[in-house]
Amino acid sequence: MAKNKEIELKIPLSDGEYDELKKRYFSGAEKVLKKDEYFSRYDTLEERIKNNEPKVIRIRTEGEEVYLTIKRKSIKNGIEVNEEKESLITNPEVLYDFLSLSGYHRWFNKEKEAYGYFYKSESYSKLSFHMELVTVNGMKYLEVEVTDTLDYTEAEVTKALEDVIKDVGLDPSKKDERSWYELIIAQD
Repeated sequence: MAKNKEIELKIPLSDGEYDELKKRYFSGAEKVLKKDEYFSRYDTLEERIKNNEPKVIRIRTEGEEVYLTIKRKSIKNGIEVNEEKESLITNPEVLYDFLSLSGYHRWFNKEKEAYGYFYKSESYSKLSFHMELVTVNGMKYLEVEVTDTLDYTEAEVTKALEDVIKDVGLDPSKKDERSWYELIIAQD
């Protein structure tokens, strides 16, 4: 099972910003469709928090592969910090049955079209930045994450992420701290 710590931020984009970034950084990138189903034993975010349920219990379908992901995350100054465990699932129906028998239900769905790019920063040569230009349920964002954070403090990675956002011509103060759940529910 893969386990890692990721620190990420997301910036909402106008159509023009999306098109410019796509042309500048993602022109050769392949589009990947990620279909996510989120699960919970509770009906509200407040109940989930009160009962200390992990922030993310997700089944992701990406092409022919299916993954189970469990995340515990926090948001500090608009930067998301995740402790993540992920495993490839060979028979998703067994997992769906297990979740149902354990009292979990589908909480919400997310569809993400993504173009990925590994960005190298001269200022932060020891960090690897993964940028995704995404459309999630119709909303356009740039997500930037770092997963190789062992040699750095969260504050150092946060500054690095904000500097990368500036490097690509965006304003880091526009980072959106809301979870995808909050964004999707607000859209409905």
